[in-house]
Amino acid sequence: MRQYLQSEKLGAFLVLTKINRQYISGFTGSAGAVLVSKKRAELFVDDRYLIRARRESSLPVKNLKSLGSALKQSGKIGIEDRISLRELKWLKKFGGRHQVTRDVVENMRAVKTAQELAAISQGQLVVDKIFQHIKKFVKLGMTEAAVSLEMTQIAKKLGADGMAFDSIVAFGANAAAPHHLSGSTKIGKNNFLLLDFGVLVDGYHSDFTRTLFLGKPNKKQERVYQIVQEAQQFAISKVRPGAKASGVDAVARDYIASQGFGQYFTHNSGHGVGLEIHELPNFSTESEDVLQANMVVTVEPGIYIEKWGGVRIEDMVIVDNRSGKVPSKIPRDLKTMIIN
Repeated sequence: MRQYLQSEKLGAFLVLTKINRQYISGFTGSAGAVLVSKKRAELFVDDRYLIRARRESSLPVKNLKSLGSALKQSGKIGIEDRISLRELKWLKKFGGRHQVTRDVVENMRAVKTAQELAAISQGQLVVDKIFQHIKKFVKLGMTEAAVSLEMTQIAKKLGADGMAFDSIVAFGANAAAPHHLSGSTKIGKNNFLLLDFGVLVDGYHSDFTRTLFLGKPNKKQERVYQIVQEAQQFAISKVRPGAKASGVDAVARDYIASQGFGQYFTHNSGHGVGLEIHELPNFSTESEDVLQANMVVTVEPGIYIEKWGGVRIEDMVIVDNRSGKVPSKIPRDLKTMIIN
């Protein structure tokens, strides 16, 4: 951060957004600020959080009331472009000069420490166990919501802090909606059951998708599944330090298009994972991100055909010094995904 201050000729950097504040300071509360200057970094919180902040953060903790004085002494200040209009109005009361910045802390967060990688990998171990349980648990006539609830209960039993996001359980035609809301649809035979879920461990997210099949797939269902599986494998093989995120996206996207299903792949090929479920880097056609060692990304191509169904296969990939490593031990082939 101090290197950034020097390069941008800033006196200080103010961190107000919750996740970035947590990343810089360790403080997990809902309100506060971190001010990083050339000589010091300090955490400012109100009276409600003083004791908690001192327990959670190694930074000096000061009362939020004294932030205004610190800002006035800091010269030109870098601020995040994610702050609210209300926060911007509050800042302007103190006067001074501000420089709006983009993705300064987010770019730091994209490259994980050993401790962060351990938390994410532990989350994947829990996810693998949940999937193995759900594969045995699913029965004809169950609702999507019932399966989603079972995921949550098993996650807690396995020691997760909670789910990383609202689990997606989508049967049949519902699987054509990439972000389907699990509901009262009953699970039947001879169609896909898409499961997209993750857990929280020590504040870090995991993200994972497999598409089960109940019954016996027909030729079209087999072909769509195989295309998605191959697209994912091709993309994973391109994950390495120095690779362009747009290039990884293109590998998956171009392969699906070459098989005649390009119009049915409707989202980015993946994203970073960490303190938020969607972080940098982004795998999209327009992304300018470049992969670095110790990033954690998802690779998740899919094909979605309205009123027919959909297939998505997703894994987290840890970028090591030479390539990408998939921490999940769950297979991806259709044969393993079939439940008779």
